[in-house]
Amino acid sequence: MENFFIIDGNSLINRAFYALPLLTNKDGEYSNAVYGFCNILTKLITENKVDKVLVAFDLKAKTFRHLMYADYKAQRKGMPQELASQMPILKEMLKLMQIPILELEGYEADDIIGTLAQNKSTKNYIITGDKDSLQLINDNTEVWLTRKGISEIEKFDKEHFVEVYGLNPIKMIDLKALMGDSSDNIPGVKGIGEKTALNLLHEYNSVENIYNNINEIKGKLQEKLISDKEMCFLSKTLATINTLVPIEFDLNKANLSFPFNNNVAEFFNKYQFKTLLNKANLFAESIVSIQENRKVKVNEIKTKQEIDQLLNDLRNNYPFTIYFDSNIHISNSAYEENIIILKQDLLSEGFSYEEILKILKPILENKNIEKILFEIKPLKHNLEEYNINLNGEIFDIVLADYLLKSGKKPVKNVLELCEELLFDKNNIASCMFFAYKHFKSSIDKKDMTVLYNNIEFPLINVLYSMEKYGFKLDYNTLLLLNSEYEEELKRLNNQIIELAGENFNVNSPKQLADILFSKLNLPNKAKNSTNIEVLESLSNIHPIINLIIRYRKINKLNSTYIVSYLEKIDKNTHLVHTVFNQMLTQTGRLSSTEPNLQNIPIREEEGRNLRKIFISSFENGKIISADYSQIELRLLAHFSEDDKLIYAFNNNVDIHQDTASKIFNVPLEFVNNDMRRRAKAVNFGIIYGISDYGLSQSIHSTRKEAKEFIERYFISYPKVKKYMNSSIEFAKNNGFVKSLYNRRRVIDELNSNNYNLKQFGERVALNMPLQGTASDIIKLAMIQIYDEFKKLNLKSKLILQIHDELIVDAESSEIEIIKKILKEKMENVVKLLIPLEVNISVGDSLFDAKE
Repeated sequence: MENFFIIDGNSLINRAFYALPLLTNKDGEYSNAVYGFCNILTKLITENKVDKVLVAFDLKAKTFRHLMYADYKAQRKGMPQELASQMPILKEMLKLMQIPILELEGYEADDIIGTLAQNKSTKNYIITGDKDSLQLINDNTEVWLTRKGISEIEKFDKEHFVEVYGLNPIKMIDLKALMGDSSDNIPGVKGIGEKTALNLLHEYNSVENIYNNINEIKGKLQEKLISDKEMCFLSKTLATINTLVPIEFDLNKANLSFPFNNNVAEFFNKYQFKTLLNKANLFAESIVSIQENRKVKVNEIKTKQEIDQLLNDLRNNYPFTIYFDSNIHISNSAYEENIIILKQDLLSEGFSYEEILKILKPILENKNIEKILFEIKPLKHNLEEYNINLNGEIFDIVLADYLLKSGKKPVKNVLELCEELLFDKNNIASCMFFAYKHFKSSIDKKDMTVLYNNIEFPLINVLYSMEKYGFKLDYNTLLLLNSEYEEELKRLNNQIIELAGENFNVNSPKQLADILFSKLNLPNKAKNSTNIEVLESLSNIHPIINLIIRYRKINKLNSTYIVSYLEKIDKNTHLVHTVFNQMLTQTGRLSSTEPNLQNIPIREEEGRNLRKIFISSFENGKIISADYSQIELRLLAHFSEDDKLIYAFNNNVDIHQDTASKIFNVPLEFVNNDMRRRAKAVNFGIIYGISDYGLSQSIHSTRKEAKEFIERYFISYPKVKKYMNSSIEFAKNNGFVKSLYNRRRVIDELNSNNYNLKQFGERVALNMPLQGTASDIIKLAMIQIYDEFKKLNLKSKLILQIHDELIVDAESSEIEIIKKILKEKMENVVKLLIPLEVNISVGDSLFDAKE
């Protein structure tokens, strides 16, 4: 007799969803429930003799039970969006596994399962988490209940059921009739639980027999039974699984096709089910075999004639991918790999790098031929050394991957891409072509085409130009500062050691803690911590403390900035060339490294003075700063559509003074500097979802006062609160938030059981649309400014972006036109409900341009 496994699809995917933490694949699609379901399914298949398998599902439509009892399942909330979005994914997987699905309007999955389980030609195994199905147990049918989420299975045959309940399985219906079922909102008899119900059934065997002998039952129990007699019999009907559902199903269609085919492996790979993917016994072919099948025709190009033939093909059949490593990989399909063999030494066969680039130059510069590349910007710098200027439509695999992963890290290198897409590591170009097709389609589906085509891709040229041009430093002042700092550090180190009374490494927190708390016996309230807060609290106790604070400050200025700049500066041009990364942050903000020019100190005077070394590269040139004013607060007004905020910005009202007036309940003219300072903290804190505790720390007030400020803020700007609630609700329903230009960020933390993580998720849901949109806006402005400079053939250059601020190295004769372009482009780059405002300042250095 064949074994027929009948799976309750809704029960298993629900249990899997709540048993596992939320997971998303690289495209931001939720997958934890599907993964859990797969784990149960594959375990069943590999550990048992499964001949036939089928999955039954509920439909949204009401069933005959709803018609009998309006409150049936009425207490149930709708399926969470994070789970609902996985139902079609699960069904897609089952289709690939060739496992049939059954669902029928008007009936529940239980009824379909019950009907199928009446089949006498097979041994039936029902896999579910729902105890209702226990009534279906007979000599031919077992029920396997999932326990502890999905980690355990309890197998109920007739013998085990009698052992547990002391009843025949069919009496599960009577048990439910008496005790009810809160999960389905079946009422039962009020006040009767499982223990009492079992005692009654052990004595009277059925509900009907209980009521036939009701006079034998005494006291309150009799009263309860009599009072709820009607409900008891209704509950029995509701709890009875219909085993006569009108379904016609050919059991041969349930024959299991196992091991699974390569399509299932592709599915597991797409959703990053790596543990399942690596189980060789699940697939007809191993992953190695799949990669072998994926192996495309490989052509090794070793002669000039072969190159000419390849280039001729590429001119007529594009787009094409090209990747440079120890050889050059080229392909215009996912099924063929052309490898141009480069010389590894003077004697080896092949071409030199210079020779091949010279041959490839015309096609790389051809504006009419689309090219697919892996991270364009560094490649542009590389090719520039060989006088090659990449041109035409280009698709950047890494940039697309970054946008699609919605806040997750993109692939680090091409080998990681091959691994993700199940390509052999030698088939680089064909893998990139496959990725191109998939990524381009996904960008269209997620409405990211404008973000990619109009913002992120054209920004590459802007950043390339900024990196290439660089920022000039006053080299002599840099050397002088380094010398002065080194001298001061030496002097401070000696003074600290003298006061300590012994030699030690001042830079070692452990050794410093030993000196302060063991030798000098200073108060040790923070378990040997020597952070700045602890040191400042001890500053009046011992003279060594202020020396240590000073030492750390100067050491940081020297090592983090001065030494870093000296290491990176071009000794001939005195320029530093930072590297801008547009594929790192989760909000779309740019980052700067080698060296970092976005973290130049601005608050403390000594640190701010470092800005004086950043100067113009032109003789008599100037540094121009253009800074968006309160862009995120303005975007809050736009997104929330709050009338008072919009009025304030449209009428050039000081927003911090206006907020102070509202939260302190005083006229505008009575707002003092301290009130305005506190209101400013409230305004910016709201954007980041600040708590009353966080605000109290920021403005040095009590939590009660901070809470009152936040409450008064929301009373004053009611639509802001409404927007914040809707933003969090959108994130919970969709699993992500997005900017004005559809930049997405997945927020898994919103569904965490950890309170702090969940709160963090809510703060992200509030801030990312604002910060992400601000990032998109300034990127658009940078593109327009770069294009305008180019169009007017200006000598001045855009050289740095520091979040909401753009820095231009301006030639003296172009200063006025630059100021006009910056103002016009930045303020009009997007039409909002409120105006964008840009503050422009000019100076001899970055310091002067910010004063």
